[in-house]
Amino acid sequence: MSEEKEYSQRYYKRRLQANRLRRRVGSQRAQIRAVRVLLRLAIIVFIIFFTALVLRANRWHLDLEALRVPDPAVLKIEGNVITPTYKIVDMIRQTDIPDVPIYRLDTHEIEKNIAGLEAVEKVYVRRFWLPARLLIVVEERTPVFEITPNLDTVPISAITDEGIFIGRDYMPLSKRFKTTKILSYGVRGDDYENWSQERVRELQKFIKAVEAYSKEEVEYLDLRDPKDVYVKLQDVLVRFGEVNDATFERAQWLATIIPETKNFKKKIKYIDLRWDEAHYIKLDGVEFGKIEAE
Repeated sequence: MSEEKEYSQRYYKRRLQANRLRRRVGSQRAQIRAVRVLLRLAIIVFIIFFTALVLRANRWHLDLEALRVPDPAVLKIEGNVITPTYKIVDMIRQTDIPDVPIYRLDTHEIEKNIAGLEAVEKVYVRRFWLPARLLIVVEERTPVFEITPNLDTVPISAITDEGIFIGRDYMPLSKRFKTTKILSYGVRGDDYENWSQERVRELQKFIKAVEAYSKEEVEYLDLRDPKDVYVKLQDVLVRFGEVNDATFERAQWLATIIPETKNFKKKIKYIDLRWDEAHYIKLDGVEFGKIEAE
């Protein structure tokens, strides 16, 4: 009996020690979990505080005064070959830009205002941060004609292929644009400021036809009298009269006449193609020389 009693006492003693050990381990685990919870909470609070601090930093906000100067560190403009920078800056000055973080800035009004300029076709505004700044990328229209009242005056305006008038403020154009010079006063029923796209395409078609038949490049069109149009080629002046559907048929004569003019010793004043059935070569100081239609 004594052995059984002693065994029983040892058994309960071991269970008591095991229970104490489990309680101690459980308590340590609870403490570890509490530390982890507190650490996570501290990290979350730090992240929230740091994020709020960063978002409220001045480097997230555009310097509105520097934007209107403009300061290259705040505003950069690309693609404006025709449009002067000051015109784009004026459009920005007319825009009500709120003092908000750069990521909240709505750029649609800026794009709309700049796109209202004559030479501008599309505008893209890109936002950058740290520091806050803007990049304005401009896509411009393609000028096809330059307007001048006479040969001694530099072009005072231009016309795009959509029939958009570009005024004196945009002149002179860059040499990268291949344009045809047009002599015009903008009066007598042909105001170039109000040309339609159809009118521009008609003149382009006419120029291409003349160049195709003559094998020479058109230097300028004289539209100062719309009913008596002259075309200057590289070596000779051609008088077409009024440009209409029949003009394209008369232009075909250039393929025959131009090679003949190479053998003329006297200076040619102009080739007269005003009539359908008769064509003349006007020489300086000489009456008309008639070229019969075949």
